[in-house]
Amino acid sequence: MDDTVKQAMARWPQVPSVDGWLRLDQRGIWHLIDRNQPHFNEEQHGRGSPITNAQIIDFIGRNYEAERNEEGQPSGRWYWQNGPQRVFVSYEIAPLILRILQDKADPTIQRLMTHTGYLIEEIFEVSLSGTDHLLINTNLGPGLLHDLDLAQVDMQFDAADRLVSVELLGKRWAVR
Repeated sequence: MDDTVKQAMARWPQVPSVDGWLRLDQRGIWHLIDRNQPHFNEEQHGRGSPITNAQIIDFIGRNYEAERNEEGQPSGRWYWQNGPQRVFVSYEIAPLILRILQDKADPTIQRLMTHTGYLIEEIFEVSLSGTDHLLINTNLGPGLLHDLDLAQVDMQFDAADRLVSVELLGKRWAVR
């Protein structure tokens, strides 16, 4: 988290959090839902407008994290700490969108990265959602493998055409 954000939180600790203003789609694109616009209609405007400013996207990514309970365990809700205000994020499928990218130092090595630019160090589990999305539980939290990267995954199916395992970054995972 940015130092300026931590300072703002310390200076104004009682700023209420907000919900329903920021959305993450299944491709890792942030959307601002401008509920203050005149004639706002949830059905028409509820998906929001894509945020395209690279500096804002980077700022959101650096200050985006999982809410934790008193024991330090993730609660399942994710937020962007926007200065002193916590902005809870609505996400289509998962709070992290994962990409398979080449290592900058060694292009022969592939890495799994979050849409916010963080390297995944460990994969705990791979599963398939009911809508055929590949979900990956990682050390940074649950993520969805970006659909453009599915071609880089070796998938094995059983006789009933159910996905049973995937090879991801050189390791085979049983799919749950």
